[in-house]
Amino acid sequence: MNVKRLKTGVLVVGSGGAALRAALAAQENGADVLIVSKGIVGKSGATYFSVAEVGAFNVPDGAIDPTDNPDEFYRDIADAAQDMADLKLSRIVADEACAAKDYLEKLGMRFARREDDGYMGYRACFSQKARSHVVENHFKPIVKTLREEVARRGIKALEGVTITNLILRNGECVGAFGLKDGELLAIQCGGVIIACGGASTLFAHNMYPADVTGDGYAMARRAGAAISNMEFVQAGIGLAWPAVNLFGNQLWEAVPRITNGNGEPFIERYVQGCTEREAVAAKIGHFPFSVRDISRYVEIAIQDEITHGQPTARGNVCLDFLDVDFDAIFSQKNSLLKPMWPLTYRRFKELGVDLYREKIEIACFAHAINGGIRIDEHGESSVPGLYAAGEAASGPHGADRLGGNMSVTCQVFGKRAGEAAAKRAKKTASAAVSPEEIRRETDALSAFGQLSRKDADEILRQLQQSSDAALLIVREGPALEQYLNTLSGLEEQLRAGTAAEPVPVERVLELQNLIDTGRMIAESALARRESRGSHYRRDFPELDPNFSHMITI
Repeated sequence: MNVKRLKTGVLVVGSGGAALRAALAAQENGADVLIVSKGIVGKSGATYFSVAEVGAFNVPDGAIDPTDNPDEFYRDIADAAQDMADLKLSRIVADEACAAKDYLEKLGMRFARREDDGYMGYRACFSQKARSHVVENHFKPIVKTLREEVARRGIKALEGVTITNLILRNGECVGAFGLKDGELLAIQCGGVIIACGGASTLFAHNMYPADVTGDGYAMARRAGAAISNMEFVQAGIGLAWPAVNLFGNQLWEAVPRITNGNGEPFIERYVQGCTEREAVAAKIGHFPFSVRDISRYVEIAIQDEITHGQPTARGNVCLDFLDVDFDAIFSQKNSLLKPMWPLTYRRFKELGVDLYREKIEIACFAHAINGGIRIDEHGESSVPGLYAAGEAASGPHGADRLGGNMSVTCQVFGKRAGEAAAKRAKKTASAAVSPEEIRRETDALSAFGQLSRKDADEILRQLQQSSDAALLIVREGPALEQYLNTLSGLEEQLRAGTAAEPVPVERVLELQNLIDTGRMIAESALARRESRGSHYRRDFPELDPNFSHMITI
């Protein structure tokens, strides 16, 4: 294998909102910066992947609700976290969100406006105040703005690169290995920032692009970094057919009808202590699944019906608004649906659905992971020289996360990680990558088998189906143990292939990273013998005060 040596001050892994903000901050603080991305910089990854008509960016500036302020914002974050966040980091998000918005606007980004030119906004999931500034076309405007600024400044970037492992010396991160067009890249640097997103492609039903495969979690774990909160996987109901799209919580104000593949209502079989209508109506409070209120029965019922009941031929359930009196809803003074309906209806029409007249199919989808690489206030992990931001990082969020908080957290901690990594790079003189370090990496990569495309696709299919059943909504001890056994069997297959025309080793490594991530989630879920926020154990359905602490692995 050919080896190419590279040297930079700060290496940024990823090219979404957190990564590009980190690169800009590092460059502003005097560092030589290199961005590496699997796909096109600023046009790949989760930030660029639109799964909704709008995105939310939480800012407690009082522009939408005059009674809002950073203290109110912090209280909402802490309440949603349910003791599972590093509140020092949550406070930073609350205090620096306004500056994050100002920075984007200074670069030319425009948040959606009302007819009176005020900010368009709403009260998002788990929030007591309306502070979510609307970003049309999901988060593409954010990443477009940052991408253009990165290009304007001439920050170096390499596309088509898969980072394989981090380079450690004396317990510190001093670089990383990558693969590009069959060539091994040995990258020497003063600091590495992991900002390559989460791992929702672990699940068959997911709202993520195929290139987001848990790489950051897995390589950080292999490097010995502390990982926390992995059991808190954000999942929720989304459009599954004829397209994939997030199903905004405001739509539940209409209390749509939900039926199985036989056209029969089924949620009433699962509710306890409430009616089906009450459980469905409660979904207006938040898009993600959470055990904190009766809306939990909706996702539990849907997932159980898909897994064990009578799903549609496509493996979903049905939903429609055919009997809804929208005029009555829109006449209500405080309707959450009314201001968002034009954007939502237009988006669904573009996807081929007329919500007034047609049935759709829905399912529970993995959306994001609230855990990840445990960071401090500078975005640094437990491994000196290794930083993380965005969905790759853990600490600012907890058992539940406010809608609109990931986007702002990417900007706040992308900036902080970039600044800290640049300062470290200035005072760190790392040696070139040694021949011995290169040999160990090539040995690790050659340990993978030669998988055919068919075998690789089948391993992914089995992994995703198993993850949907064991991890997505309903979790139980025996099923989690069986899932771990399944992962071990799939891992063995990664090393046993002997195909004459194998897929690139990068594809096999992605499968390994997804397996590693699934194992982290399952081990954390097994350890948390209670239900809290987005984590539901059917065998331990109640919150247990004895588990009021983050699980770190």
